[in-house]
Amino acid sequence: MPSFKRASGGAIRARLDARETALLRELLGELRTLLGAEIRADPVVQRLFPDAHESAEEANAFRELIGDDLAAAKRAAVAKVETAVGSEGRVSTLLSEDDAAAWLTVLTDIRLAIGTRLEVTEEVMEEELEPDDPRAASLDVLHWLGWMQELMLRALTPLPER
Repeated sequence: MPSFKRASGGAIRARLDARETALLRELLGELRTLLGAEIRADPVVQRLFPDAHESAEEANAFRELIGDDLAAAKRAAVAKVETAVGSEGRVSTLLSEDDAAAWLTVLTDIRLAIGTRLEVTEEVMEEELEPDDPRAASLDVLHWLGWMQELMLRALTPLPER
């Protein structure tokens, strides 16, 4: 079960068991591949790098201006999470607030990719799928990633004093 808790000095203690870590490693590899894709027709790539303007001309100009920087920032976030996750076993590490921001970026991008592939809507997110539904496992992963985001955001957000 994932755990993100505030530690001393403002760091976040991240813990994932070996199975969760293996799944996250696999998803990181898939995201890294998508971030290197030049196939603008792929709906997932379009979702990760949406047009900033309705006009194709302005969207292309914007993409030329910041597209490489945005892709580089996303790849750097993946690399930061990959470093924290390591190559085998479970995760138990301290994350700075910058590290936590990278984790949130990566979790968001993975969720966007899965949600786009599944053509997820609010109705689909609320559905209880049969175990043999081909979308069931991916939807479970999508919910798990959202849960990790929530746990991390709770750890990052100080509770109001009473």
